[in-house]
Amino acid sequence: SLNDSLLFLFIVSFYDVSIVLQAFILTTAVFLGLTAYTLQSKRDFSKFGAGLFTCLWILIFSGFLRLFFYSETIELVFAAAGALLFCGFIIYDTYLLMHKLSPEEYILAAINLYLDIINLFLHLLRLLEAFNKK
Repeated sequence: SLNDSLLFLFIVSFYDVSIVLQAFILTTAVFLGLTAYTLQSKRDFSKFGAGLFTCLWILIFSGFLRLFFYSETIELVFAAAGALLFCGFIIYDTYLLMHKLSPEEYILAAINLYLDIINLFLHLLRLLEAFNKK
């Protein structure tokens, strides 16, 4: 929606243009690679849902702890963990789109993948920013 786009643009405006471009290229490459892997794989990724959602809740609650205990190392670890988590969500949601969801649920699938890509981009942006600070 428009609010999401404006919020996204507001967040990105705090970063250097080269870091935003690197994060965009990296996000695109990771998404295409993970999608290709999921489409050709014979594995059942639907079993990963509970673990991914548990890790997401852990990441959310530990994010509140970062408000009180800030460290560049902790920021780097959480950015990397978030990027890995949303890589898992891309695989999981792509698998659901191809094998589990009905054609009537395409809007839900599109929103899930959109949120996965945006969150992966934001975590990669934070990760690249942390690497460039060091």
